[in-house]
Amino acid sequence: MTMFVRAYLRASTSEQDAQRARDMLDKFAGEHKITICNYYAENESGARLDRPELFRLLRDSRRGE
Repeated sequence: MTMFVRAYLRASTSEQDAQRARDMLDKFAGEHKITICNYYAENESGARLDRPELFRLLRDSRRGE
């Protein structure tokens, strides 16, 4: 059975790389029959509340998808 998930990726510093995290997540998902149906990525500090992709993920999740 395939599981469908949404992935939120956040890199808070210039040294961190959301794309590298996405590549690792894609590999993990492929090995475990997980389909990532949407990615939400941003480079924002965790201390800031201005994170549009996080709020888009929350809105999308409320739709029951």
